[in-house]
Amino acid sequence: MSSHGRAATQIYSQNFDRRFYNLPKMLQEKIQRRVDELGLNLRDFQHQRLQGFETFKLRVGDYRVIDEFDVERNELYLLAVGNRRDIYKKALN
Repeated sequence: MSSHGRAATQIYSQNFDRRFYNLPKMLQEKIQRRVDELGLNLRDFQHQRLQGFETFKLRVGDYRVIDEFDVERNELYLLAVGNRRDIYKKALN
């Protein structure tokens, strides 16, 4: 649990939702657990910035979640999700 005791508000984009709900249920659960972990530790989480962009990536096996966040507002913006092979082409174009 974070030292601030409150999970970040998760704000899902339509792009994220559409792709997320097309994934197998077990994969959805795995991704959601990792996103929840990020939300609970937003301030201290080791974020990986995408090179050349203002967005970040969260690794979940062969999948990536593309996100942005606002620590002061305690908000996590989930922009896209997909397989690492093609997520960057789809999410960033």
